[in-house]
Amino acid sequence: MMSGSYRSLGMFKKIFLIFFVLLITVDGASICSEILKNCFDIDEQSSSTVDDKIEDVESRISRLERRFRAMEQPVWQIRGWPGDWEVCVEGPCKCQPETKSISCWNDELDDVPPAQLIPQDSIKIDLGNNHLTALHRDTFRDLTELRDLDLSNNMIEHLPLNIFYSLDSLTNLRISKNLLRDLHQSQFLRMRHLQILDLSSNKFIALPDDLFITNTILVLLEISSNRISTLPKTIFNGLQNLEELFLSKNRLTSLNSYALKDLINLKTLRLDENRIRNIQPGTFDKQINLIELNLRDNHLTSLPSSLFLHLKYLKSLDLSSNMISRIDKDAMKGLGSLKELRLGKNQIKSITKKMFLSTPSLQNLVLYANKIENISNGDFQGLKNLTLLFLHSNKIRYLESDSLQDILNLQKLQLEGNHLSYLPSHLFDNLNSIQQLRLARNPWDCNCDASYLATWLRKMYFSHLNITSNNDNRYNYWESGGGAICWGPGMLGGKLVAELSYAELCQGQWASMKGLRPRKKI
Repeated sequence: MMSGSYRSLGMFKKIFLIFFVLLITVDGASICSEILKNCFDIDEQSSSTVDDKIEDVESRISRLERRFRAMEQPVWQIRGWPGDWEVCVEGPCKCQPETKSISCWNDELDDVPPAQLIPQDSIKIDLGNNHLTALHRDTFRDLTELRDLDLSNNMIEHLPLNIFYSLDSLTNLRISKNLLRDLHQSQFLRMRHLQILDLSSNKFIALPDDLFITNTILVLLEISSNRISTLPKTIFNGLQNLEELFLSKNRLTSLNSYALKDLINLKTLRLDENRIRNIQPGTFDKQINLIELNLRDNHLTSLPSSLFLHLKYLKSLDLSSNMISRIDKDAMKGLGSLKELRLGKNQIKSITKKMFLSTPSLQNLVLYANKIENISNGDFQGLKNLTLLFLHSNKIRYLESDSLQDILNLQKLQLEGNHLSYLPSHLFDNLNSIQQLRLARNPWDCNCDASYLATWLRKMYFSHLNITSNNDNRYNYWESGGGAICWGPGMLGGKLVAELSYAELCQGQWASMKGLRPRKKI
């Protein structure tokens, strides 16, 4: 049956192509398309325009093919008779009368099985992880009590307009990992009880206006891993109850403040792995309940003042893997509840003074893989609750002696992969809570100036002997002296800084004065 269907579809496509070829008139050299609703002169148009028109025609023909394929799909039996669940279990899918659930998951189905009886009072149907390419519009007809439908991980290219028409009780719908390219504006119109909708990992380029206008109790909306480049202004209209919105891995280039205006109860917003270059002022003004905001791996170059002013409950902000080189002093204003800030893998050269006065609750600060050259006194002013500071893989040459005095509760500090040759005396004296310090891959100059660091590392090693065992990672860690290895001079190159005595280090200084080359290179 199906081979005949595909032959008819192939013939249908050929007829359409012949039709368009016949519309090419030799005298006028014009192509007129009823589908395109316009005519254009080949002589007056560039070849790229002609190619675009032809591509559009082919796209429309392909869309028609998908619709015809859906019309030819088989439909299973749907009944509301007594004893239907006893008959249901005899079909190819697994029926569970006690939960009114039907699972066809991973059954290698190419089509909906016509022999399967579906009781009309079914609550859950799982068609995930099969080979479905299309569905007939009556596949879920009269299933008015259905609450959970899983169509994920198939090869569905088209959804008929009225396929969900009967599903006014549906709360969970998963259509992820398919080949869908477009949706009708009224696709979810009847689903007034929908709470979870997953459209991720398809091929959507755009979404229609007001697509979710009646889905007013939607709580989670997943649209990540598509090809969406713009968001219509009214795309999220009416979604006042939405709490989680995932737009990761798309092609968004900017954020429109109007598009998010109705999302007043949003708690999680993920926009990572897009191409966002700028965020309009006021974009997040209505998201006062936001807890997590992820903008990782975009094309942002700066953070303007008061961008997050109204996000007073935000706890996690990820801005890593952008191109940020400028952060305004008031960029973090309003983030009084922020606990984690990720700014790694950007182009930051220095820490903006007093930037962190607005983030007193911050616990984790990630600044690795930037271009920071110096850490100055007061850079971390206001961060009394900070416990983790990652500064590795920068270009830091110097830390001022009081630069860490504002972060007395620090537990983990990563400084490896910088240009540090020594650390000033008393730098770590007040870090009584420190548990981990990484100092590897720096050109440590082992002379008298390194005696403070060597002495402090030995003190940390002996202090942890009393509270850890030989199998404890902290014991092994401090035993290696934080990974600090001498770059030189002379015979000291390659030795652990923590193993060297004051006399050995000062002999190293004498060697430095004599101009001996280092033996250890970074």
